[in-house]
Amino acid sequence: MSRVERDLIKAVTDSATESVSGAAVSLVRGRDWSSSLFSGVRLTVEIKAGEDEAFETWLADLPEAEFAVRGYFVASADLVERNSGIAVVEFLLVEES
Repeated sequence: MSRVERDLIKAVTDSATESVSGAAVSLVRGRDWSSSLFSGVRLTVEIKAGEDEAFETWLADLPEAEFAVRGYFVASADLVERNSGIAVVEFLLVEES
C-alpha cells in the first residue's frame, strides 16, 4: 500500500470514528489520474459503520469534508454505493504543486 493510500485511509478513519465509533475503512482500489493541468490518484474505499443516523449524517457531509493527505488535496469525495451499513466512496486526490 502506498503512502498516499495509507494517509487517506487514516484521515477517513479518523473522521468517521469521530461520528461513529467502530467505523472501519479499507482500500478497494486505486488508480492514477491526470488532466491537462493536474495529476493525482483516484482511491476507492469501503467504509463499514453500521446503520446509524450519525453515519448517514457523516456521509451527507462528506463532499465538504477536509482531509489531510501529505502532498495532495482531496478534490472530491463521491458516494458510489450504499447498503447495509457499508458505503463505497471514491476520492480524487490531486498532487499539490
